[in-house]
Amino acid sequence: GETNDHHSPGLAIGFIGFSSLATPGGWDNYEYILKRYRPRAVQFFAPSIIITREQQQPEMKQMSNNVQLAHEYGVKFIAQIGSIEEAKEAIRHRVDAIVCQGSEAGGHGLRRELGNSAMALASQASKLTKDMPVLAAGGIVSGKHVAAALCYCDGVSIGTRYWACRESLGNERLQEGLARAENSCDDVIRTSVFDQIQNELTATKWPHPYDSVGALRNRTTEQWDGKSSTELQTAMVETKLLEEYKESRIKSDASVIATLAGEGVGEIDSVEGAYEITLRMEEEAVDTIDRLRT
Repeated sequence: GETNDHHSPGLAIGFIGFSSLATPGGWDNYEYILKRYRPRAVQFFAPSIIITREQQQPEMKQMSNNVQLAHEYGVKFIAQIGSIEEAKEAIRHRVDAIVCQGSEAGGHGLRRELGNSAMALASQASKLTKDMPVLAAGGIVSGKHVAAALCYCDGVSIGTRYWACRESLGNERLQEGLARAENSCDDVIRTSVFDQIQNELTATKWPHPYDSVGALRNRTTEQWDGKSSTELQTAMVETKLLEEYKESRIKSDASVIATLAGEGVGEIDSVEGAYEITLRMEEEAVDTIDRLRT
């Protein structure tokens, strides 16, 4: 196919590891993207390091893993991790940056019994390497949070705050729920309940230990979080739970389906443009650091 010898300005592409590279065709697609579009960086998560095509198919003499394949095309590789063990693996594979996702983050991540806070994870991962940037992710929605993170790592990765922006392609009804005045960190839970239900409704199933999300509490979490997976599975088989959940997805009913959100959601009060959000966060971070100097 056609090869692009120049990097695409500002282009970075994220991949969900377990689904993107599950087949030889997935590896071919990954290499095609690297070769054709030459992004500045790729970011992998769940997991971040994918075992080699060479090991999956010994007769194929290919790059040994997704990191090396990116580097073959001069593309930077960002690994999103949730534990120190994953951080060590990323460092062994010579990634270019590490995003440390804390359990307070929104969206998919390690189950809560396996995860860590963003501060502890990023701070301890930073001690493991001096050669690559370490970023914190989880609960970061303001300039004050950015300034705090710079005390223990090199920067931040922000999700929920940009999910609540006008440029986001997400469901507008769910998006609006992120900016409710009554929201606080108390309203966020990391739970595997939504994934257990969703995995019955989709062919691409989130695997353990990534089958949990940070989301706003609602009737579904009130009823099922804390109960056994067996109880929920029985209800999906013996009641109309799945049918009602599918209807709620069509209606975008946030009282039933997941509204993904991190614990910083309580400091989001409006859906704005990404530029305005970024500028305000930058100004607040600089102001916070300046005040600490005086």
